Formats: sequence, structure tokens, C-alpha cells
Amino acid sequence: MPKIIFCNKHHKKCFYSLMKKYNINIRDNESVALFYILTITVNCRIHFLDCYDPEDRRVLSDALHYGWATISDARAIRLAYNLFNGSVPTVFKDSPDEWNNLYNHRGRFEYNKTELLECTPYSIFCDYDFGRYFYEGLRLRFTSLS
Repeated sequence: MPKIIFCNKHHKKCFYSLMKKYNINIRDNESVALFYILTITVNCRIHFLDCYDPEDRRVLSDALHYGWATISDARAIRLAYNLFNGSVPTVFKDSPDEWNNLYNHRGRFEYNKTELLECTPYSIFCDYDFGRYFYEGLRLRFTSLS
């Protein structure tokens, strides 16, 4: 298995602990990348279950708007969501009526432009503290580790 680059010993310990706890196979690239990225920041490590539902195997995008989430945490959650689901998270934090605003005048689904801009590589990888480790998450997602 290629060497995995961790940002510190806490990241490494939490990553392997959660991989073992949830019985994640090292060949499951999507889950490995997800667990790696969601254990980079201290807040995401502490609030892991706010970010990921292991029973339903899904990233919880609501975590983007919790009071504990910093800009770096939000970048990690967006990248994890993208690499795990192949799409961008959409969060409606104000009211259910916002669902009605998702469709343009032709009845086609539209994302919030600001949300999409926050999910671009430029917006995610410009993180000076964690950008290198976000890149490592990409490598884990698209490289065989067996």
C-alpha cells in the first residue's frame, strides 16, 4: 500500500480508528477518501457524525451550516461530498419554501450559483492550511491502494 500523507498524528490516529470502527475496506476508494478528508480538520474529527451518517452511508451536507464549521471545515465537507457522491452539496438553511426556488421558469432544476462557486477546485484548494491534504484525498480517491 502506498504511504498516506497525514497532516498530524491526530489525523492519522482518527482516520485509522474510524476506518476500523466502521469496517471500511482499504480498497473502497470512495470511503477511504471520505474518511481521510473528514478527519483532516479538528472540528470535522470531533463532529464526524454530524458530517457523515454511517448507517445510510451518506455525507450530511447540513454540517456546512453548523456553528462549529469554519471555512476550512466547509471546504473539507464539500470535497468529501463531491468525491463520495460525485456531485455538489445543496443545503437549504432558511425554509422549505426554498425548494420551490430550485426550478427555473422552464421547470429545470438549478443550483444556487454561490453554492456552486464554493465547490470549485479554486475555492476548495486555495486553503493554505489543508490544500495539500485535500490533494492527498484526491489521490486516495482515484488511486488503487491495494
